Amino acid sequence: MFGRLKRIIKRILGIQTPEKPVNPVEIYRGWGAVIGDDVDLIECSCNYKDATCLQIGNHVTCVYTHFLTHDASPKKFIGYDCNKIGRIVIGDRVFIGLKSIILPNVHIGNDVIIGAGSVVTKNIPDNSVAVGNPARVICSCEDYINKHKKEIENHPENVYWNTARADMSDKEREEFNKAIDGKIVYMMERE
Repeated sequence: MFGRLKRIIKRILGIQTPEKPVNPVEIYRGWGAVIGDDVDLIECSCNYKDATCLQIGNHVTCVYTHFLTHDASPKKFIGYDCNKIGRIVIGDRVFIGLKSIILPNVHIGNDVIIGAGSVVTKNIPDNSVAVGNPARVICSCEDYINKHKKEIENHPENVYWNTARADMSDKEREEFNKAIDGKIVYMMERE
């Protein structure tokens, strides 16, 4: 009550208060989702009414992911505002790539990478890399990580340490882009 009165008085007096940054994890938790620690939800979306069907483990990053915990396809055919609802459960140490869609009644295991643009229609087991529409497992997460560790070890010339690309001059950016053209490089930061 006091906080609301304080905001009204500030608005009348024209006093601007800095807005708090919005933490999507806290918003989803407020809607009823169960979310662990060290979770990054970068521009993700979920229907607030169905967020109670969303469970995310620890050490998870999701980028522009849509969590579709409901399916309204029977609505116009059955009537009665009919929606199918299914839980989405995401394990620990999971990365979900840009613009992926996770459908209802899907469980994603631990140590999983979902490739960008994937549509996850079925459960994904532990230690998997899954890509595509519909998403399918293409290798183990362990094999994927080991492949990249080996690339880093065998080709140190393709590793850039603490490179702030946004701070580069035009000339530095041009040289950098020329050096990486046609290959994949690794941007690393020392902890």
